Amino acid sequence: MSSFVKKVISVLLALFTASGIFADPFRVRKTVMLSMNDNPDQTVKAGITDAICIKLPDDLTFIQGIELNIKIPPVIARCPNTIIYTLYENISPMPSEKTIDYTGKELYNGVYPGLVSLTVQIPLVRGNTITKTPYAEKTLIPEHSRNFIFIRNQLAMKGVPNEINSQEFTISAKPIMSGKGRLIIKTKGQAAQNLSLMIDDKLVELDKNGSCFLKPGVHNVSLSGSQVRNENRQCIIENAKDTVLEIDLQSTAPTLQVTMPQGTHITVDGQNADNKSNILHLTPGEHTIKFSLGGYEIVKQITVQEGRTYSINVTLDCDISEN
Repeated sequence: MSSFVKKVISVLLALFTASGIFADPFRVRKTVMLSMNDNPDQTVKAGITDAICIKLPDDLTFIQGIELNIKIPPVIARCPNTIIYTLYENISPMPSEKTIDYTGKELYNGVYPGLVSLTVQIPLVRGNTITKTPYAEKTLIPEHSRNFIFIRNQLAMKGVPNEINSQEFTISAKPIMSGKGRLIIKTKGQAAQNLSLMIDDKLVELDKNGSCFLKPGVHNVSLSGSQVRNENRQCIIENAKDTVLEIDLQSTAPTLQVTMPQGTHITVDGQNADNKSNILHLTPGEHTIKFSLGGYEIVKQITVQEGRTYSINVTLDCDISEN
């Protein structure tokens, strides 16, 4: 192919990309549907004026993109750069096998090379690790909130051999995994505000679901917060799997565990205490505790420190004598 023709194709591609600023109407010969949920080995055939709608997996948690493997007919391979594939977004109406008229915004354009196959990688998330190689194209990230990707084939120029019109590409799709697992942290027990999470000595912020993504392997987790004890754990993250870490937060407030006869009434610093669980939560410092049962009273002074646990055993003595 001459350098002049290549320049013409480059200009055409630039025009196609520039026109993607607005949604344009277009018509296809037919719409081919490919679902990544039904059969991972599914293939479809599409011609040079067809559209391909790829239904994405329902769960995209560990998927950073999809890879299209396209087998190019030998007739088309002998006429390289004559057919354009276009990645769209904001497609209307919803694609179906019976729909041929659409409007959409062109996002990315490429040409089919003089090869027997083409790999097109379509990233779905920012910060992905997908890279363009001599063997694989990388597109821009399409808007995919409706869980599908839409591609259209079309001629790049006139004057192509007539036999090209009847040719079909064979297309398959597979997910590109993120290579990470997800850590989900669930806390219970003592409520805490402004928790800080350190993973492998780095500060990490959880998402709204209390989770974050990590590389597979062993990780050290440290959770701290105001008025709770620091909790240190070790977890193993597996690729493309969830790991749930449950942490029972413990208050740093001093606690007093009381053993006493049934029916004993307790006051702390003159205030009635809720002793249903026989555990009193105190503030650091000195306290006056009074135990009352019938006509008996026992008063004790105790000084407690933050993060410490204390215990007290209340007994009722009885002397027996013989007259």
